[in-house]
Amino acid sequence: MRRIQLSNLAAFDSKGTFQFSSFQDFLNNNALFFQQALQTATFDAHQTQQFYFAQDDIRVNQSLTLNLGLRYEYSSVPLGFFGATDPQSLAALVPGPVRPDRNNWAPGVGFAFSPHYKSGLLSKIFGDGTGVLRGGYRIAYDFLFYNLLTVDASNFPRVVVPRIDNATDQFPNLAPVSGSAVFSPLATFVNTPSDAKTPYSQLYSLSFQRGVHGNYIIEVGYTGSRSTNQVNQLQANPGILTAAQAATVVATSNPNSIPSVQQRRVFPQFGSRVLIDTTAQATYNAGFISVNRRLSRGLQFGVAYTFSKLLSNNDESLGVGAITGGSPQVPQDFFNLGAEKSLSAFDRTHRLVANYIYEAPTPGFAQNNRALKQIFGHWELSGITSRQSGQPFSILTGVDSNGNGAAGDRPNFNPAGQLILDPVTQNFRTFTTSGTPFFVPRGSNGLPLNFSLGNGSLGRNTYRAPGFYNTDFSFSKHIKFNEAREFILRADFLNAFNQDNYGIPVNSLNSADFGKNLNNFGNRSITLDAKFKF
Repeated sequence: MRRIQLSNLAAFDSKGTFQFSSFQDFLNNNALFFQQALQTATFDAHQTQQFYFAQDDIRVNQSLTLNLGLRYEYSSVPLGFFGATDPQSLAALVPGPVRPDRNNWAPGVGFAFSPHYKSGLLSKIFGDGTGVLRGGYRIAYDFLFYNLLTVDASNFPRVVVPRIDNATDQFPNLAPVSGSAVFSPLATFVNTPSDAKTPYSQLYSLSFQRGVHGNYIIEVGYTGSRSTNQVNQLQANPGILTAAQAATVVATSNPNSIPSVQQRRVFPQFGSRVLIDTTAQATYNAGFISVNRRLSRGLQFGVAYTFSKLLSNNDESLGVGAITGGSPQVPQDFFNLGAEKSLSAFDRTHRLVANYIYEAPTPGFAQNNRALKQIFGHWELSGITSRQSGQPFSILTGVDSNGNGAAGDRPNFNPAGQLILDPVTQNFRTFTTSGTPFFVPRGSNGLPLNFSLGNGSLGRNTYRAPGFYNTDFSFSKHIKFNEAREFILRADFLNAFNQDNYGIPVNSLNSADFGKNLNNFGNRSITLDAKFKF
């Protein structure tokens, strides 16, 4: 049982925030919107977490052991995650307090089967107690983390965040917004739905491990998981863009030729209604094989390879840039979450890792000479080498091309277009005869137009960055004076082969650097150190 107290001060947008869709819009002082929080959110939250479990290991016989368990978890909902209780807010699409989730049962079962066979086919597979078949299944729960409290706290009546769409010729002066905590149906609200569930995962695995020739352990297996009720970000009152409105924008090259996002919302009498929901899902399946050698004759090593696939419909809900830069935190279409199911930004189809330690033996000519033994003995080499597939990422228009008032829009896919990578820089290159694979209407400045396309046909995370390669080496020399004292010299080589690791390129069509890889590829670094132990 655990009791948690959290005191918090949040001051999001208290100095005012302008958002521009493009650098061109910034130069023209045409902001997509301006918003400013007129108060700061403070709260003192308390939460009680309870975990009850029973477990038992049952040895059925000499060869078979069962692991059984059952767990129940309950966490109170601090302040109802600040759901609305006043009639005005409830009538304006603002969710009520989050209700406790009291159905968090987590069974677990596992087994280990290690029979003893003296002869026959099974003896070749399992050996005489040197092979073991393991498997298991369990459910594991997570928490709705405290960042959600901080985000949800910044709502009326604690905080009012007025927003002005299409704020033209305002920057850098603050736009005039109401200065008191008075309910406004046009204010932006960020809430967690009242029926939010506790995130949980089902995990399962089956593997076979076998000792071979005394020093080697080989394991082959499968592992997988299905995650449900994961956190994502949705919109309960998005803007709607009709085909006729998009055509008007294309014809005039002017996003202001149609009604604003607010006027086009599903309920135009209400403002933005952001939902930090629990409807994201993910599925992971992987096969793996590993070979490990125990330390013998100065050599120890391990090699592991995993072939896997991770599918999801969301990878990050609150905006960690390293993730959302390539895989947006919101879906392109709030009415079609199924279209978001794709490879996750965390998917790495292939991953190979090798670790090794080699203690070089002292040459025979130096065995009986103390000085030569100090020079030629006690040398050690160790290292880790890893190879893995690159990160999946999405191509984005970089503007609100579908007109719903949110980011994450993708272009249409042009099947006639061709895309190749520069073999040196890994930058995108297109054949001019067939054009680019990505289409979005553009203005006279050559940049994508707001409100001009609708939902793009290109899928989420359809491209993959170059793979990751790295080797770290370490050389060390031990000079022993006696059992208690020794001097150690060590050299570490990080990215020993100076391998370029590109990461994802600029993936916004609204950038002049689209397709270029501007990441810090990393360089070899060498550290030298000395240590005296006594």
